[in-house]
Formats: sequence, C-alpha cells, structure tokens
Amino acid sequence: MKAEKRKVQQETPATILVVDDDQISQKFVESMLANAGYRVQTAENGLLGIDKVAAVNPDLVLMDVVMPGMDGIEACKQLKADEASRQIPVIFITGTTDDQTLQAAFEAGANDYVRKPVRQVELLARVRAALAQRRMAFQMAQEEKLKGVLATAGGVCHELNQPLQYVLGLVQLLLMDIPPENETYQHLESIRQSVEQMGAITRKLAEITHWRTLKYAGERDIIDIKKTVEDTPDEK
Repeated sequence: MKAEKRKVQQETPATILVVDDDQISQKFVESMLANAGYRVQTAENGLLGIDKVAAVNPDLVLMDVVMPGMDGIEACKQLKADEASRQIPVIFITGTTDDQTLQAAFEAGANDYVRKPVRQVELLARVRAALAQRRMAFQMAQEEKLKGVLATAGGVCHELNQPLQYVLGLVQLLLMDIPPENETYQHLESIRQSVEQMGAITRKLAEITHWRTLKYAGERDIIDIKKTVEDTPDEK
C-alpha cells in the first residue's frame, strides 16, 4: 500500500503557473507544457500571479518580466519574501536580456530565464532542470528533518531508560514476595510485561532510520510509533 502511494505521488504531473499579459505568448507556452504532460495554470499579471500561487501552490512559476500593474521582478520579490512560496522556483520568460534586467531578475530570486520567442526544447529543458533542483532541495530538507527527529528520539529514549529500569526493578522485587496465585501478583506481572514492552519500544526508537506518520487532530501528521517500531529491523 505504501509503495503504491509513493508510485501515485511520483506519477502526479507537476503544476506550472504561467504568468504573462500577452495572451498569444501565454497560450503558446501553456500548449507546450500541456503537451509535455504538465498541469498548467495561468495569470495575466504579477499581482494575479501572486494570488494564483497562494491558491494552487504550483511546483514552478514561469513569468514574464514586463507586465502592466506589477511586473515580474516585483512579483518574484514578493514570492521569495513569503515563507509559503519561497521555495517555488521562478523562471522568467523575457524578450529583454540586457545585463541590467537579468541582474535585477536574479537579485529578485529568479532561478533561470528563457528568451522570447520561446523555443520548446529550451523551455522544457529548463523546466525539467528547475523541477529536478526543487525535488533535490526537498529531499535534502527531509533528510535534515529526519536527523532532527532521530536525535530527539535518541535523547528521549536515553532519558526514559533509567526510570523504566527503576520501575521494573521494584516490580520484580515485589513479585518475589507475593505468591503467584495471588491476584496482586497477576496485576504486578502485567505491569512488568508492560514496562518491558516500553523498554523494547525505546530501544527500537533509538535505532530507527525512518519513520511512519498518521493523521492526528487538526489534520496534523504525527509519528506513528507502533508502525515505525514494526518497520525497524532487529539487530543481527
């Protein structure tokens, strides 16, 4: 089931937002992207482009530089200033390729640019490169997140181990003085088994290299300790 979910996610086409006030240019680029299998959204100027980014959260933005109202450079600056859209790559589509314009574009946070008139081979190559770069950045961020989770789990397990061993030792001492047929003995035995189970879980958590999640209140993702422990291989 998990493998099937990953496969579906990998096959989902990227969503690309095309921001251009020139309807002919916009439709031309939209057609090339759609024929290449991408999902395409459009906007007519920088301000509408920012609103559309917030609405659809695209994987990539293709944006004209010169547009009425808010130009592409200002729109790019605002996207890069917003935490929610900062990681979305922006490629400028422009007929103005003088050094001053390009410098302003890259200073605004652009990842790349494509010259007008747009050529399909060049456009798709730069789109694929930008999407691949974003996937790599996402994977690196996930790896850093995993390191943080593992470090926290290891620290928590270390702190829990001593009190668990203390409780286990007391329960075992009490069991030595109570006949097995006594009802209290059965309750203490259940406690002993539960404490040992908790100890086994903490040892496994200290060794995890990945984690599984589940939905919690408010649609938050939390670590599914049970499945994470089950998925962690035993030491040989």
